[in-house]
Amino acid sequence: MTEPTVNEDQNPLTKPKFIISAVVVAIIVALGIMLALIPKGGGTPSPEPSNAGTSTGSGQPSATSAASVCGLPSGDQAKPATAPADTKWELVGKIAAPTSPKQFGPGKTEANGLRSCFAHSPMGALYAAVNVTALSGSGKAALVYEQLAVPGPERDALLRSSPSAAPESVAAQLAGFTVRSYDQERAVIDLAFKGANGAFISIPVPLQWFGGDWKIIVPATGDTGARQIADLSGYIEWSGV
Repeated sequence: MTEPTVNEDQNPLTKPKFIISAVVVAIIVALGIMLALIPKGGGTPSPEPSNAGTSTGSGQPSATSAASVCGLPSGDQAKPATAPADTKWELVGKIAAPTSPKQFGPGKTEANGLRSCFAHSPMGALYAAVNVTALSGSGKAALVYEQLAVPGPERDALLRSSPSAAPESVAAQLAGFTVRSYDQERAVIDLAFKGANGAFISIPVPLQWFGGDWKIIVPATGDTGARQIADLSGYIEWSGV
């Protein structure tokens, strides 16, 4: 792949503290609005939301907080230590996403492609993170922000920017995951994606239980925390392709 010529003084990705190959930047763009703002800084993981929690217990959420918008059961509240068994996958655009409509979600798939309603559990949050990211990378960025993001000024600002579709020429697939943090209100799911050239990129997806479903949290700083990684060390390998 021939890398484009850029002005190094104007492109922060060419500076010594943050060098990312052109193909990885393309993967970021291909994954849509979740990653539309190229990460800034030294490529280190972004801090988790201060109230994201780190609970790994198996206690059930309260009846009020657990109410799923489509009636999915909360299920096991322990963080997954292995890849989900017997996963069924569906292509969302060009990205394979897991599906379990009666257990983890998406419990609702609409005619416009919107995939929503995920179980109030770590596994439900994982399924939500992958499906939302796949939707974003399939050209439905604006729909994701309109319907699957927590309302707030950051979300509104991105909607006003008219997020565009992802380039169809770039393909990336889920390769693994880790649950950075989880409690009944918030979760951070770190997804590892693999590009067509074998490069890996880490994509932390912050989520909040809002209105009976997992919704993405738009970062206030504009830094998604996405970064290139050397391999899948520290991740649970999981892929539909």
